[in-house]
Amino acid sequence: MHTINKNAAGFAVGAVAATLHALLALGVWMMPDVMQALVNFDMALHFMKAEVVIQPFSFGGAVALVVLGFFFGYCIGRSLASLYNWKSRKGH
Repeated sequence: MHTINKNAAGFAVGAVAATLHALLALGVWMMPDVMQALVNFDMALHFMKAEVVIQPFSFGGAVALVVLGFFFGYCIGRSLASLYNWKSRKGH
């Protein structure tokens, strides 16, 4: 059976997670009022009411968000690829 390259899967999922978090940080930097409205809409959509306030933009916080998004995305992608490879080997 075909195996998945664990490193490539990790980088792919990590890149997607980092890109999404970079877009989130960019949105908070450029249009915080719109992002606040999106958070409020999302909370209402999930039948929740909580006081969530978008904080002022911080470049260091944005960098940490993107780096941690990549790191955890990489870990998840690599773990899922390892699990897939293990399960597909066990099937034979």
